[in-house]
Amino acid sequence: MITQALREEIEAGSLPPGNVLKQEELAARFGVSRQPIRHALERLHESGLLEKRPDRSLAVTGLKREDVRELCQIRISLEVSALELCAPNLSPSALRKARRINEDLFEEDDPDMLAELDQEFHTILYSACGNQRLLSMIEGFRGEAKRAYALQPKGSQPRSAFYEEHQQILEALEARDIATASKVLSTHIGVTAGTLIPIDQS
Repeated sequence: MITQALREEIEAGSLPPGNVLKQEELAARFGVSRQPIRHALERLHESGLLEKRPDRSLAVTGLKREDVRELCQIRISLEVSALELCAPNLSPSALRKARRINEDLFEEDDPDMLAELDQEFHTILYSACGNQRLLSMIEGFRGEAKRAYALQPKGSQPRSAFYEEHQQILEALEARDIATASKVLSTHIGVTAGTLIPIDQS
């Protein structure tokens, strides 16, 4: 529970890169001894969300330019494959549902809810691809990019672009233009990942 709570805060950006996580402060916050805190921090360190500093303290890891580039490449490959497999099977009702979700997404204030709505939108587009392992891989890599949602507040240019790219994907799918839908999806993933680069340019 502690590991998951801290993971979600890191992914949402409420625990920013460079933030040092102190065992005694976390133990007081969660009302537990330092042992479960130590175990939670070890798990987060093993998953790459925390890095060990010279003084042996653990701080939130920043995504570096190369990390973002690699994440973007992998996501494009996986998600475009899922979309191309699923597109011929998408029904008009599924596309209408995705459009309604995108309207809600445009107006959402909470980054956590924005992440949920975006996940739901893309799940509609990919879930009928017939490859559960592919879907599991996509879910894992999308989780690594969750910090981007905090950088797309309502009314911002990134949020407008986010919404418009979704609209373009849906329009292409409605026209059965899978090539255009895949091209826009690739751009969409690249733009979303690009918002993460300022976190750590080193």
